Amino acid sequence: MGYNLWMTRRKEMRMTTKFDDFVREVEDASTDEERHELDAARARFKIGARLLQQRQAAGLSQQQLAVASGIAQADISRIERGQVNPTAATLETLGAPLGVTLDYVPVLELIDV
Repeated sequence: MGYNLWMTRRKEMRMTTKFDDFVREVEDASTDEERHELDAARARFKIGARLLQQRQAAGLSQQQLAVASGIAQADISRIERGQVNPTAATLETLGAPLGVTLDYVPVLELIDV
């Protein structure tokens, strides 16, 4: 959903003070396509959060993981922030120095934050 469209819809919705209520209002006002995009973004954020968690548990900085994996630090940062959709090969490459493997995970587990 574009920012201008979102602002127009937001003005039409009642104002809330709770973030969860706000998210629910936006979701309720969204089209099926917009909900699909939101689900995909949630999955990216979940993958990024898992990478961040594993990296921190290993006691590595992004730069150290970059050196160990051969993946650019900027790319690691973008993955951890959910800005990109990494390939399975990239995730496997990042997982090796962290001592983790890529597992098949049900989609609902990725979406359920």
